[in-house]
Amino acid sequence: MAAAVARPSVGRRHDSLFLSVFPKTTFTTPTPESTPNIGTIGSPNVPFGGFGSFTNETDESVRHTRAWSAATRFLALPVRSEDASNSIDEDVLEAFSYLLRSGQSRKDLAAWYANEIGVHFRGVVLPGFQEGWPVPIRLTEADEILRITLQMLQNARHYYIDRLDGLTSRLQSTVSGSSAAPFSAQAQRSFHTLVLHSLPRARLQKTLAGVIYQHLEQSFQQLSNPEKCLKEGQCQCKLDLSHLPLQDLHEVGLGGLTGERAFAHAVHRFLQGPAIERRCFQVDWTGHQSVLAKLSSWVSRQLVPQVGQALATLKGDRDMQLSPNDARQLVSIAVNNIGHMRTSSLFDYVKMWPRSTGAIQDIWEYLNLGTQADKARVCRSFSEQIQRRLLHAGASTSEILGVYVNVIHAFKALDGRGVLLEKVAVSIRNYLRARDDTVTIIAASFLADIDGEDYIATTEIDRVCPDIAMEVSKTALGGSRESQMLNWDDMQWIPDPIDAGPDYRPSRSEDVVAQVLGLIDQEDFIKAITNVLAQHLLHTTDYSYVKETRLVELLKSRLDATNLQDVDVMLKDMRDSVALGKRINPSFSYTLDAVAAVPTPKEIQAAIPEGGITLTSLYKLFERRIKGPQFTAAVKLVAIKRTDLYYPKRTRIPMESTAVASNQHTTDFKAQVLSSHFWPELRSDEFDMPQILQSLQQSFEQRFQALGSQRRLHFRPALALVSIRLALEDRIIEETDVPAWRASVIDAFQRDDESVALTAERLTDMLQMEEALVVDALNFWTSKGVLYQRSPGTYAVLESLDMDVAPIQQHLQPVDDMVSAVKSQDAMFKESAPMFETFIANMLRNQGAKEIGGMMGITSLLKMVLPSFTYGDEEVVWLLAEMEKKGQVKRNDGEKWSIAT
Repeated sequence: MAAAVARPSVGRRHDSLFLSVFPKTTFTTPTPESTPNIGTIGSPNVPFGGFGSFTNETDESVRHTRAWSAATRFLALPVRSEDASNSIDEDVLEAFSYLLRSGQSRKDLAAWYANEIGVHFRGVVLPGFQEGWPVPIRLTEADEILRITLQMLQNARHYYIDRLDGLTSRLQSTVSGSSAAPFSAQAQRSFHTLVLHSLPRARLQKTLAGVIYQHLEQSFQQLSNPEKCLKEGQCQCKLDLSHLPLQDLHEVGLGGLTGERAFAHAVHRFLQGPAIERRCFQVDWTGHQSVLAKLSSWVSRQLVPQVGQALATLKGDRDMQLSPNDARQLVSIAVNNIGHMRTSSLFDYVKMWPRSTGAIQDIWEYLNLGTQADKARVCRSFSEQIQRRLLHAGASTSEILGVYVNVIHAFKALDGRGVLLEKVAVSIRNYLRARDDTVTIIAASFLADIDGEDYIATTEIDRVCPDIAMEVSKTALGGSRESQMLNWDDMQWIPDPIDAGPDYRPSRSEDVVAQVLGLIDQEDFIKAITNVLAQHLLHTTDYSYVKETRLVELLKSRLDATNLQDVDVMLKDMRDSVALGKRINPSFSYTLDAVAAVPTPKEIQAAIPEGGITLTSLYKLFERRIKGPQFTAAVKLVAIKRTDLYYPKRTRIPMESTAVASNQHTTDFKAQVLSSHFWPELRSDEFDMPQILQSLQQSFEQRFQALGSQRRLHFRPALALVSIRLALEDRIIEETDVPAWRASVIDAFQRDDESVALTAERLTDMLQMEEALVVDALNFWTSKGVLYQRSPGTYAVLESLDMDVAPIQQHLQPVDDMVSAVKSQDAMFKESAPMFETFIANMLRNQGAKEIGGMMGITSLLKMVLPSFTYGDEEVVWLLAEMEKKGQVKRNDGEKWSIAT
């Protein structure tokens, strides 16, 4: 039979092992005031008996016990502080003198007193903290709760520690005096440890940081004077930290690592907000200078000394000072914070360039003092901002292009090498390339008229980017990118930066114009600029063509000159037309004043001052617009001569006199002879021109043939521009450079013998004009107050503004692109649509069903066989939809199309 053996449990065995290494400490209670010693003659009021001295080991033990009893009775902490024994008699001094001589007895006594403090603290002091600290503390209540807590801890410290000060001072003259101070310090450390372990450390640190931050902010607001700082050009705002309870925090044990972390967190938060957000360090919008130098100076002169002094008080070291490295760290924190703040608004600063140069300078200094991670952070933050605030359907292409130009300027100011620009511009470039109107707007911006320094003279601002137009006007001719990048004799060449990406291109010769041209395909841009230039040349009144010539030379220096042959021919046609016009009609002046109308008598009357004017001085105002005899006759109608001066008449000028004067106006005719092969496809609408223009056209043809030219002229009425002067009963209306179809329509109202009211259908038959042009003309003259609707759809001349006209109704819808002399891509596509449809039908009939996309799709085959087809899948989808409506094709399963059976 096997014997049963009792085995200890695993948990009990582990406890035994732990206690064998770390034995449990037991603490005795203080012994009574007098304890009898049996076998000896009793001595009243003397612990453990006692006559004579102790000589043997047993007697030494009794002496130690007696001293221990006296010391612990003195150190004992009753629940009520008034019951504590604070009297220091000779027995207490002798007991402490004896116990403090030995290191072991001093250690045991310190451990006993630490336990006594712990028992009293947990039983009496700690329950008072249960009202505030167990739950999260609101910031508004933190200051009050911390004040109450510090008061309770100060009372406890006074009860535990201050009572030892008298004992220490009494023992200074004894042999154990040197050991009394370490004993008191050990007791204070035990108290500090007990305090830290009794409060929730994370909540305590957060609350301390919040209270310190509130005190910092309030002190800063009271001692700051931003107006004075701005006048002196240097920040003089002061900071006072002496009112913080730092000394109290140190005394109760909260000034150690927890207090330092809380103070550091408060200072860091202070440098993130109030320290850098005040007016002293706002963006310099006038001087365009960086404010980081002022910020660094303020941190070094004001903040660093105050922080050093506060930390010395918090740690209890009055001689402590911040090291130079710590001071540099505070400056670096302030600079980084203001750099982060500027970076968060970088998109706004880019949009406001160059007024925001000061903010860009701040970021530049921040990056120079930072690392590669700071540069990456700036690029990442700006990319997120433009994705959220710019690259969306709500922003126009013109606006995006303007921001892109500012991005080039701002990021070249941040990094002259162009590395940062390449990193942030990729998303903008990709987005602009995906927009359909990017090429058109860029081309139109190259030819936009600039009025002054920062104003674009155009009414269609969404179709022009003012920033690109400004850059083109300031760009010097020559200096192509390829020639500079391949200059082997360039002694200033430097290698690419080590942090450059794979798509990096050196930007020393990449100006804004080159960056913009790099956005789009060169062939597409040349096609667009050709169309825009053609439209511009047909409508310009500046016959010197200086700006146009400069633009062509600029494009030749940046693009392949062989692809700009059509542009050269267009410019040559315009110059030849000017020379031809001077030969055919020598009296016509090709100047800006050539289109000025003859002044009316009313205009001459308005120019005569009340005080009178001589005839010579008055004629100087109109000498380029009217001949001398004609001017003298008009003056007699509107002025009275007294001595040598002419004064305005007070009577109204008769309308018949005005009409007579207007009839004396001579009609000027100027034609532009174009080489049709080199120009874009122009409008070819045919209609009946006014009789006076037809006679002038025939006269020009005869004179042109008389010069011996072998070319045959073909007039295109849709391209003609006419300046009109209409004399109505109570007013005169003048319009310059209106399309010829509008002149034909208004002329029809004075040459129609059947009725004074005409409809759009009647005008279409009379003038042999397309209905869309008639609609555009009727809407134009109705908006000018020349025509009105007598009845719905019937128009008549509004001779007088006081006529009783019934309120009508609706206007016909005009066609927006009719003003353009060059056919739009959409118009050209729709004109060629029948040819494309025929080719698609034959393709599907011969080769079977096909998809739209792909290498052998319908779009690819159209481009391969028809050079005139320069469109994409969207246009092919439109063609197939039209053919499907006609029953010619059908959609099969999936995306394939085939002939309808």
